[in-house]
Amino acid sequence: MDKEIQKSAEELIDVIRNSAQYRNYCSCMETLEEYPGLLDRIMELRKKTIEVYHASTSEDLLENSEELGREFKDLEKYPEVNAFLEAEEEMIHILKDLTSRIATSVDIRIPGLFAG
Repeated sequence: MDKEIQKSAEELIDVIRNSAQYRNYCSCMETLEEYPGLLDRIMELRKKTIEVYHASTSEDLLENSEELGREFKDLEKYPEVNAFLEAEEEMIHILKDLTSRIATSVDIRIPGLFAG
């Protein structure tokens, strides 16, 4: 990678890591880690969600979605889980926006990948 691009990328990473949003995300993650097994439950439920939506037939999707909904509802009883999910969603939006802005601002024509 070009040294100037590498330097700019490192600077952007530093800005992200020092942002209030990222510090909040890290704080929420640390809080969840104080509850044994809770973060593992969240990650396992996410994995199951992806599997259900990719492997289910339309008939099974509703039933499996209801079961996943019940499991998420159980986790949402913890304010720490809700805070983590909100912080994570904010970080995902930041990263998606950055990626999209870079991809659409550079004129590289790769069909189906992104428009520049």
